[in-house]
Amino acid sequence: METLAAIPSVENKNRIFVENNFMIKVVIIAEGSQMPETIAGMMDTCCPNMSLVARGDGIKTGVGIVNEYEPDLVLIDTKLSDGSGFELIRHFDKPDFKIIFISSSLDYAITAIKFNAVDYILKPIDEGELTLAINKAVDMIRFEENLQQKAMGESLRELINSQRLVLKTSDQVHVVNIEDIMRIEADSNYSNFHMQDGRKILVSKALKEYEEQLLEHGFHRIHKSHIFNINKISHLDKADGGFVVMTDGARIPVASRKKDMLLELFEEIE
Repeated sequence: METLAAIPSVENKNRIFVENNFMIKVVIIAEGSQMPETIAGMMDTCCPNMSLVARGDGIKTGVGIVNEYEPDLVLIDTKLSDGSGFELIRHFDKPDFKIIFISSSLDYAITAIKFNAVDYILKPIDEGELTLAINKAVDMIRFEENLQQKAMGESLRELINSQRLVLKTSDQVHVVNIEDIMRIEADSNYSNFHMQDGRKILVSKALKEYEEQLLEHGFHRIHKSHIFNINKISHLDKADGGFVVMTDGARIPVASRKKDMLLELFEEIE
């Protein structure tokens, strides 16, 4: 079986090694304005492929901007205006973003590990340490997307066996053929299944729950809010940023980093 290349090592702690088309969306959540401004200034210098999309100062604002902007990376202070950074992360059942905690004390380092943090940085923030931490997050994101790309390529070449899936709603239990699922769309912490017969089944589980479970059946996440059945594609529309058009006419947006990947994969298929 073909093996994947190891995650690349970081050779220069003051530079982010990313491809030109690989833009990382970043959110900073911290009390006050001094720390976010410090981090933003450092990112401008060392992280040209980082896009700071939003800032928050507490749990309420933080949850809101994470849901709205769907970042790849969240830098979060352990102490916020209305609670702790850990309380904020608990609002997400299975976070699909990487986390770097920032604190004035080592007291919460073990807790940060339990939250699968990429790194834990002490104040005052050192630019070299911040860059190393972001590099680790970038490496992890790229590695996971490479895994996804390989799996998607294999799905284009293999016949997917039909199986069944149990979907539990608030008042019903549905047993569906996996091959009859057109796509799955995120709705906050819910997942909305769009079926071939036009039904919509809303399940109280996050999209992340189904990403790995359905991967081998030809389902792939090409956008933060969408998983699609590769066997139900009609065509790929390259206009307006890129859309996958399904056989039922639904148009699914393609994340900018994955548009070129999809085009390359289709070019490889004879």
